[in-house]
Amino acid sequence: MEFKNEFLLTGTPDEVIIKFLDVPLMASFLPGASVGLVQPDGTYPATLTVAFGPKRLNFKGSLTQSVSLAEHAGELSGTATGDVRGARMAVKLRYSLYEGGILNGRIVTKVEMVSEAQLTGILAEFARTGGVVVTQALLTEFSRRFGEHMASGCALAEQVGANNTLSATALAGTVGRSIWRRILTAFRNFLSRGKESG
Repeated sequence: MEFKNEFLLTGTPDEVIIKFLDVPLMASFLPGASVGLVQPDGTYPATLTVAFGPKRLNFKGSLTQSVSLAEHAGELSGTATGDVRGARMAVKLRYSLYEGGILNGRIVTKVEMVSEAQLTGILAEFARTGGVVVTQALLTEFSRRFGEHMASGCALAEQVGANNTLSATALAGTVGRSIWRRILTAFRNFLSRGKESG
């Protein structure tokens, strides 16, 4: 699956690109994600928790990043395995920053993002059913949190803390009721099958 997203952030490209260097901070903008300290090989241990009611799916993996300060661009990539048999994902996120002019009297930067996700095993079926909607909702929430951080300078990574879980209630408002019911049903079904086959 490939997704494209663009949004405006308060600040110059030079100011925004510095934020991308802080991988744990970037993870705090994504519901359910957390990133640990950088390892000697340059990777970051990462987790993602998805909760739909009482059912949870936990992923563990690692992230790598490359950033070009001069070009105002970079890439984050990662792989993770879930605690349900055969649930694996690989994600690559490329971003570029451009001068966005002046908005409400403040300098803004336009962020263009392209993300690619490969979901394999038992996740593939869920991806076809609700993956597009959920991913778009995640990207929307990411841009909202990032925007709030740049506008206020708040340390969102500290505010979110350990309870930062991707939940149904966090995303339900972004899609229609009938679509959300189908996504929930698909998620519960694939989780149940995964636990049984594990």
